[in-house]
Amino acid sequence: MPARTAFLFPGQGSYLPGLFGTLAGHHPLIDESLSIVDEVGAGLGRAPVSPMLLDPGSPTLQDLVEHDPPALHLAIFASSVIAFRLLAEEYRIRPDLLLGHSFGELTALTAAGALTLEDGAYLVAQRDESLRRIEAPRGGLVAVNCGAKQAHDIIGALDEWDLAVAADNSPGQVVVSGPDAELARFQEVAAALELTATRLRIPYPFHNGILADTADDFGARVADVPKRVPRLPVYSALLGRYLHDVAEVEQVISGHLVMPVRFLDAAREIHADGARRFVECGPKGVLVDLVAAIVPDATTVAPLRRRTDRRGFEADLSGLTPSERAGRATVSLRRAPSSRVAATTAGPVVEPGSGSPAPRRAEPDPRPSEPSEPKVPSAGTDREAVFDTVRSVYADLLGYPPDALEPDADLEADLGIDSIKQTEAFTRTLEHFGIPPAESGTRLTNYPTMDAIVDLVLRLRKGRHPVGSDA
Repeated sequence: MPARTAFLFPGQGSYLPGLFGTLAGHHPLIDESLSIVDEVGAGLGRAPVSPMLLDPGSPTLQDLVEHDPPALHLAIFASSVIAFRLLAEEYRIRPDLLLGHSFGELTALTAAGALTLEDGAYLVAQRDESLRRIEAPRGGLVAVNCGAKQAHDIIGALDEWDLAVAADNSPGQVVVSGPDAELARFQEVAAALELTATRLRIPYPFHNGILADTADDFGARVADVPKRVPRLPVYSALLGRYLHDVAEVEQVISGHLVMPVRFLDAAREIHADGARRFVECGPKGVLVDLVAAIVPDATTVAPLRRRTDRRGFEADLSGLTPSERAGRATVSLRRAPSSRVAATTAGPVVEPGSGSPAPRRAEPDPRPSEPSEPKVPSAGTDREAVFDTVRSVYADLLGYPPDALEPDADLEADLGIDSIKQTEAFTRTLEHFGIPPAESGTRLTNYPTMDAIVDLVLRLRKGRHPVGSDA
């Protein structure tokens, strides 16, 4: 069976401010797509999201989680749609199938032609209206480094009916959903079992039955939105199968708030169907990193793992073979008249962008490594020695050359290090310096650079509470 290419569409949390700032001038479809999303939002009284994806100084993920989740969700949707258009229309990388994760299933349906770009954005906006109107319970998600069975066992031992395994992501990672108090108890038990349980920057307890009323309201709101049979194969990690008709598309849309995500099974299924190349359509590289932990022979590409320019974007695509870059895109999302604003899935394919790929930049190795003691210098008392130690611990865990971890580089936006990996690296750093992680009470979102992490370690070594801690 010839190797197949799967496009992966990430969900909650896949946002980087100013992601397309340096790319927009080279690719008109970026502004074109953002204008459609902005027009849909304007029709519903929303502020435009285009500045969030063009200006690196825009609000951070944590800012949006706390103050404007609806804008965040539209920005995540727009990011993945644009990534798909760049790959499929301009660079002519042809996917054999699409796989979305959680909220990313709505984007995958849009990319596959089951929804127009305009209607996909409308669904995202109405989803937030349902979350607001029904007053979803306060809660969120916790990622824990264990298998689904162990997570179920912990939930059973706690006897908390409102906790649920929201996502089975890989053999060593699941996500648990529930109200705030119950999640805090889950984290306490996980810590006692020496598991790393990281609260994700997500404002709702998604993939949980406690959102059933919200899901019913959302389904009613979008019942009249036109849906079509996908023009590209879409495998649903929610339903556990390929989507063949409009009824299955509607089932995914109406049920995605409460159904669990079975990403581990989905990755194995599409791999069995011949998928060997996995390309992330969206910010960061969370899904391709999960795939690398599931499938031993996967080739993974994440061209938007961090903010990048045109040369960097094309360099990350240079590993794809010519056969993957041949032919016309099966579906185009180029703008044309439509019933709501002006969007359609029909239109001409744009010629590939010009320019020679630059040499590949250093990428973290996505493959899981065996735990080992980091090779670090001894912890000195001066700031320079502490910086070298912290950088070595982070580099050892994350697979980066130490020199890539520059003092002022944003760990997430510039280096593509997600919150789960940052938490693990910070925990190892505290252990190295003999600081009990449970006593730090630290909100890592307040420390986005290596310099900030080093300052935090120095304060903790002196016994001072960090600024912005939960202590």
